[in-house]
Amino acid sequence: MNTQRELRVALAVARKDLRIALSQRLTVALGILVPVNFLVLFMLFALTGGRAPTALVDDDHGPYAARFVAALRGAHSFAIAKMSAGDAERALHEGRTVAVITIPASFDQDLVAGRTVELPVEVNNLQTDFTNDVRRAVPLAITSFYADAYPDHLVVRTREVDVQARDTDYIPYLAVSVAALGLLLAGLLQGALLAAREFESATVKELMLSPAPRWSVCLGKVLAALAVNTVSAVVVLAVVTALVGAWPRHPGELAVFAGLMMLGSAGLGVMVGSLLRRVGAAIPLAIATSLPLFFLSGPFGPPNWLGAVNGALAYLSPAYYGIGALQHAFHGYQTGPSSLATDAAVLALIAAAGVVGSSRLLSAGGVGR
Repeated sequence: MNTQRELRVALAVARKDLRIALSQRLTVALGILVPVNFLVLFMLFALTGGRAPTALVDDDHGPYAARFVAALRGAHSFAIAKMSAGDAERALHEGRTVAVITIPASFDQDLVAGRTVELPVEVNNLQTDFTNDVRRAVPLAITSFYADAYPDHLVVRTREVDVQARDTDYIPYLAVSVAALGLLLAGLLQGALLAAREFESATVKELMLSPAPRWSVCLGKVLAALAVNTVSAVVVLAVVTALVGAWPRHPGELAVFAGLMMLGSAGLGVMVGSLLRRVGAAIPLAIATSLPLFFLSGPFGPPNWLGAVNGALAYLSPAYYGIGALQHAFHGYQTGPSSLATDAAVLALIAAAGVVGSSRLLSAGGVGR
């Protein structure tokens, strides 16, 4: 009976907080717009930084030259635009391209005659990331072209064995990771706002002077934050599926882990709001906390690929478990050594820790017991 009464208290607090949150339209809009804004910004970053803009000057136009152009496009490192020599030089010096690759007029003729072909590549080495992409991809394209044009002459070839059933493009992979950031950030924001607003309005005294258990009050706030967060989660996931084209392979799994992520982040948010007790401080801290946790968690690839230290630090971030779970729900593969059961257990423990931690903070505040 006591447990039922305490759960009723939690539901009553959740309904009260939900009514207040929905009456604050700016708060609801903030919880939706901030995660979506991060999603759009990261997508723009990925779209503009994925391939090096490269001018291609084809002075030959022969069949071998055409096959070499196809090899360049197949390297997946260039955003190729065919230009005349003059336009390519202007584009390079105006900063519109990273490199100019010129196929000489004697390309086909020299190949047929067995003569060495010198391929001019002019690089604006202003930024090493793009520069290194060009330096790696041009030799790869040459090797691919030679293997296609003269298969009998190339005695060493690679035989690729794929671990995954299919390739995943960079944008869909990153979009799922950013969706996990959106769920984490929205839960932190809503939970922190609900808890901090209780202190700013001084209504926390009424709750603390009531016989309601502290954990019931905090659980109610977590549930209210979860309800508001569901709206932003639907918007973020809709953007990922509709605009990016990343459709989940396991929709049921997505629903479960999205719910666990929102629950865990809401619990952390309530704890942050109970600690700071000011809305003006809770919002920037929630955002400032989310971003480092996100970058520690392997949003661009498995964190272990970046070294043992980064892989070990990733375990400290709740976003790591959320990203791993969502990547499996969307793409069907594991990005880290932890299992889905471990991901679910850790996210549930984070939610419980948020409730326990915030109830302790309320009790330590000295507003009745």
